[in-house]
This record gives sequence, structure tokens and C-alpha cells, in this order.
Amino acid sequence: MTRLAALDLRRGRYVAYSSSLTTDGLWIANGVFDLLDEPADDRELGAAVRRMLDASRTGVPTPDLRGGPTPFAPLLDALGLRSWATYAKGTRHVDIEWDSDELLVSPTRNGGAREGFVGLGEHAVRLTDPGDDELGRTLRGALDRSH
Repeated sequence: MTRLAALDLRRGRYVAYSSSLTTDGLWIANGVFDLLDEPADDRELGAAVRRMLDASRTGVPTPDLRGGPTPFAPLLDALGLRSWATYAKGTRHVDIEWDSDELLVSPTRNGGAREGFVGLGEHAVRLTDPGDDELGRTLRGALDRSH
């Protein structure tokens, strides 16, 4: 089973969050997140992302995205923000995909509210069953390559 998570760096805070796959095949934020203030060490970053991957699920109901709050709303509320566009401004983002015992850590380019976070696949790093320290070092490196 594939699991997805993300790690963002926004204004001196690390934001780790989990995504789940809906019955309609759409990956959405599932409301599980963790906030860490800088400086967080590699082990803390790795452990936070591992918790987010563990919270990732498949087969969740597809929410009505036209009327109610967005799936990202709990995180925005926790940060005191009104919109995803405000959140994205100045944020560095890394995608993490876990399939079996292999992790793919991918930096991104911030395309703003219009494009979102665009993967930089040529800089992705593949890890096989890493510990929290190794995962954290890899995440930090991917954040450094994100822009």
C-alpha cells in the first residue's frame, strides 16, 4: 500500500502532514499533522514524517470540495491562516511517498497558489528502510533543494 506525507518549512516552523487516498482516487490532506519549531533535529523530523506516513490511509470517502471546509482546514486553523494561498507563500515543500519498505523523498518548486508545489523529480532520493536520523537528514537536504 502506498502512503503519502509532506514536510514543509514555513516561517521557522516545520509542518508535517499526512494524506489519504479517497475512493475516487484523489489524494487529500487527512487532518493529521505535526508542528515543530526550528531547530528540530534530524531524528525529530524523521519521526514526525514517519508518524504522518503511518496515518496515511486508502479508501477514505471523497469529501465535497465545493461547499464545506477544505481537507487542509485543520492545519490552516492551527496556524491561524485563512487560505492555502497564504500558507503556500514562502513555504518550502517536500513530498514523501512510502511503498513497502522504500521511501521516495522529493523536493519541489513553489509555484504559488496557481501551480502549487511542483515536483523536482530529478532531485528525488530513494531510501530503503531508513532510520529516523537518516530520514531526517534526507528531508533536510530535500528542503534545501526546494525553492
